[in-house]
Amino acid sequence: MTKWFSFVKNVWLWIAIAIVLVLWSWLVFLWNARYSEEFTSWVTISVQWDYSSDEQRASIENFLKENEYNDARVYVDFDGEVTTVKIQTKMNDDSQVSELSTNFKQYLIDQNIIEDEESITQQKVTWPSVWSYMKKTTVRALIIGLIFIVIYLLISFATIRNYISPASLWLIVLITMVFDISLPVWAYGIWMALSETIQIDTIFIIALLTIMWYCINDTIVIFDRIRENLTTKKSSKDMIYGEVFEKSIRDSLQRSIATSISTLLVVICMFIFGTWVIKTFSFTIWIWVIFGTFASIFLAAPIAYLLSWKYNKEKGKF
Repeated sequence: MTKWFSFVKNVWLWIAIAIVLVLWSWLVFLWNARYSEEFTSWVTISVQWDYSSDEQRASIENFLKENEYNDARVYVDFDGEVTTVKIQTKMNDDSQVSELSTNFKQYLIDQNIIEDEESITQQKVTWPSVWSYMKKTTVRALIIGLIFIVIYLLISFATIRNYISPASLWLIVLITMVFDISLPVWAYGIWMALSETIQIDTIFIIALLTIMWYCINDTIVIFDRIRENLTTKKSSKDMIYGEVFEKSIRDSLQRSIATSISTLLVVICMFIFGTWVIKTFSFTIWIWVIFGTFASIFLAAPIAYLLSWKYNKEKGKF
């Protein structure tokens, strides 16, 4: 075994790096967060209106502030004949959205932009209840998935429960999962800062859920190798846990890197040649592929070794 570098001996270094990266990633993401129609309240109205100046946009913004919609964002699109105004704001219930829609239509009439509501060619409203339903569904799916993972770990890793608790492995799965989604979240936050068209939408959420389950699979693969090596060595009285965990990481290293590279090539092609929806999904995935290997190699097994309570006893023996 190579002596000049050890994965498990440097576990506290990897944990420190992970904490800094996670905190920085979520700070950047939340600072630049911009939600799509599915996750906020929207009022979209299209009218026969010759929109021609930013003064009209400023007038709409002033109207919203006067009506205490201080966090509202206004998007105006004019195609030469029809002007579409989209107002995005955070609301707590559907009645507030209805009130905004009614007030804005009255504003258009008062400003002589339209004669009556029949001049509106299209109207679309996104209610807070839509996001509430999606949030509940996502959380429910995540909880059910984690319960099945707990059951799998308790059954599959019962043979090594004398060396490390399956419950500890489940905790490590959660830790690596948080890290794995943090770096794509950071990259997406940077993308939102660079382009106003990039928003947090359902495709982004689907990509994060995909990353969660893939990273769980990658982490469990290393745990399986640890289980195999512990089972092989369990009859040896002079077994050094650190050597077993280190060997398990190195046994999985080539496989993890090869899998990551092959996946990376596919998602980069999807990003280059795919439609805009595919680009959003593939961008999030390939950022995870680049950084996700860190969690499975540098965090999962070293933290498992730390939780075996052998670190202080053995750190000078291998």
